Formats: sequence, C-alpha cells, structure tokens
Amino acid sequence: MHRMVDIVITVGGSDPSLVDEDARQLHAELEPLPAQDVRFAPAEPAPGGAKGLDAASVTTIIVALASSPVLRQLGLVLRDWVNRDQHRKLVARRGEDEVEIVGRLDAEQEKLVEEFFRRQVE
Repeated sequence: MHRMVDIVITVGGSDPSLVDEDARQLHAELEPLPAQDVRFAPAEPAPGGAKGLDAASVTTIIVALASSPVLRQLGLVLRDWVNRDQHRKLVARRGEDEVEIVGRLDAEQEKLVEEFFRRQVE
C-alpha cells in the first residue's frame, strides 16, 4: 500500500487578478490527474468585518496522491504550465521541502524540479 502524499502548490505573481486566474487555470489542468484529491486550500477565518475571500485560499492548491507515477505526472503538468508563460511562478512544497518554478525553465531549473519530485517518493 502506498502512503498518501500532499503537495501544496502556491501560484505567485505581482498582479492579484492574474494570479487568481492562473491558479484557477492550473487547478483545472490538475483535476484530470489520477490523484486522490485536487482542491484549493481551505480559507482562513476572515477577521471581523472583512469582506471577500482569503487570497491564499484561491492561489494555493493541494494535490493529494498515493503513487509515484502520479507524482511524476504532477511534476510534468507543473513544468509545462509554467513554461507556457515566462511570467508564471509557483512554489511546490511538501513539509519543509520546496521548489520554486519560475518562467521558462532552463536545464538547471529542470533538474531542480525533477530532484524535488524524486525526493517525494523516497
């Protein structure tokens, strides 16, 4: 039996409306993966009198999966998604281990991403 792994993906950027749109697009691209669950992070309770959603709940996606082939697929989807726009940025994290993926990846960045996902199945 495989252990469950949660990978937390946070979409970044300087324009909140673009970050929101990017996060929703990435979420839609991740949903077809054979993962146990793909969901936006739960919203933090809003301070009294605050209106609207917690921005982190819209820009953070949690992917729960239980097999290394799906983990590899996740890495490929994230890499391809970031490569489509040089201004895209995301951080994939599991516990204290994380990798930042920015813009079009060069060979060194590709290696860092591959190493991150390889560590998650060890």
